[in-house]
Amino acid sequence: MSKSRLEAFTDGVMAIIVTILVLEIPEPDGTTFAALWPLRYKLILYLLSFLTVAVYWNNHHHLFQITETVSGSVLWANNLFLLTISLMPIATAWAGSHTEYTAPEATMGIIFLAVNISFYVLVKSLLAAHEPDSVFTKFFGKGQRKSWYSMLMVLIGIALSSVWPPASAILCFGSLIPWIIPDHRVDRYLMKKSRQQSLKK
Repeated sequence: MSKSRLEAFTDGVMAIIVTILVLEIPEPDGTTFAALWPLRYKLILYLLSFLTVAVYWNNHHHLFQITETVSGSVLWANNLFLLTISLMPIATAWAGSHTEYTAPEATMGIIFLAVNISFYVLVKSLLAAHEPDSVFTKFFGKGQRKSWYSMLMVLIGIALSSVWPPASAILCFGSLIPWIIPDHRVDRYLMKKSRQQSLKK
């Protein structure tokens, strides 16, 4: 099938997730700036959760810029990824309201871990759908160090949440650091390809 339908569906779900994230922030109880103080944790986690969705959307976009084949396995892997990241709003809301408790913060870590794993599965499904000599395999076929780093960070955060609950959220967002800047090789390849097509015209 055309990858454009998958991308359009993904974009729509991501937009809904971001909308739900902001709707989880309650109205300040008061008419002064001081009324924002009790919401500080919710606001911080909202901003960081928005960053999470944005980072994964950027990397998802880069993956599909050079995707040539979409198989049934890719469709289901993409749906699994959307399922896990759609749980971000409830995890953010619970953790933002109970930063001093282990269960809400650990749950946020578990959701992050699920998102990491599902994105890893998506990349593996795309690799299986492409030929060994394809451009996609050339760029993404040599291991997924970013994914393993992120999973390790999140696992450490979950473990530390029993000692200091906020550690889970801190390390969850720390796991995003390698993903903030998508793979420049994709951009360079697409720019080169665009120049070559322009010269042919």
